[in-house]
Amino acid sequence: MSSPSTVASSVPAWPYWVSCLCLVGILKITKKQQRSYQLAIAASALSQPHSKRPIKDYVHREDEEQRLRQTLRQQDLFHPRILVFAGFYGCGKSILFRSAIRKEKMAAAFVDIRPNEDPLRSIVKSLNVQNIDACGDLLNFIGEASDRARKAMHGVTPLFVLKIRDGSSPLRIYNEVVALACDRRLCHVIIEVPIESLTIAMTALPRLDFHLVPNFSVSEAFRYTHHLIDPLELTHFVEVVGTNSNDLDELLAAVRHAHMSATTYTNQKLVKAMRRLQAAWAKDPSLREAVINLARFPFEEGQSEGYDYSSLRNEALREIVMYNAVADVWMFQQKVFHTAACCWQ
Repeated sequence: MSSPSTVASSVPAWPYWVSCLCLVGILKITKKQQRSYQLAIAASALSQPHSKRPIKDYVHREDEEQRLRQTLRQQDLFHPRILVFAGFYGCGKSILFRSAIRKEKMAAAFVDIRPNEDPLRSIVKSLNVQNIDACGDLLNFIGEASDRARKAMHGVTPLFVLKIRDGSSPLRIYNEVVALACDRRLCHVIIEVPIESLTIAMTALPRLDFHLVPNFSVSEAFRYTHHLIDPLELTHFVEVVGTNSNDLDELLAAVRHAHMSATTYTNQKLVKAMRRLQAAWAKDPSLREAVINLARFPFEEGQSEGYDYSSLRNEALREIVMYNAVADVWMFQQKVFHTAACCWQ
């Protein structure tokens, strides 16, 4: 018969080791939840140079890219300004920023701010933070991460590129980022915004410098389509519809997937635009007069004076014309509406 001591020594010690392993696991989880751990992650993400790999399907835009790169070099932490780049949906703002930043070998965080989303929370998410609740005050957290990143980059100021989605509150975003870039002077901030979303109130805010990003040039539009469209048909499309990348994507889809000729697609798009104009001004002749008068000015330039303000801001024309608050002109939202209005003259 075994002695009591022998029996005791034969009892497995696995409960003890399991407890130790559980404790180690808890400590690791606790460490990850600690603010200092999240701060290290954020600072590391903010100080990583942008990828050197070529951007897929990027259409090189020499003039616009050089202008943007020069603007990036001129940023001054001692005289801080927030740069706002505005352009039509589909003008190529986002990919242009990425290319310029890559060529400048800069470290930047790209932040996508969606409607009803807290701007500071969006910034922290872009820094790969795993537990936002452990960060405490987000403004202080971003400031500390920026300071750490700057030290890691030997004095180079980190950059945030904020992409504002339609429906977001530009004023709320402004109030948050101006504290970071201008009051605390811990980072540079660029805001990318659809020109359709800009208001007079926003363009009047202090510490903002506005820059316009145009649509593609004709040669850029040809390169964007990889020369897959008949040159004469694409030239006709550009003259009628324009060079916006969204419109070019729709054209490519119609030609390649719907097996439609580019000319047929262009004509259909123009007819639809003419019908929309006709429906919009059907009940008010003054709207027709205001739209046709606007069409007498080049699409890219718009009308700066002599316009019928009450007619152009009518709800019936809300998706057809717009006020460009940066250039202080009224203009068509799409070139095809400009072409359609010219056809009705």
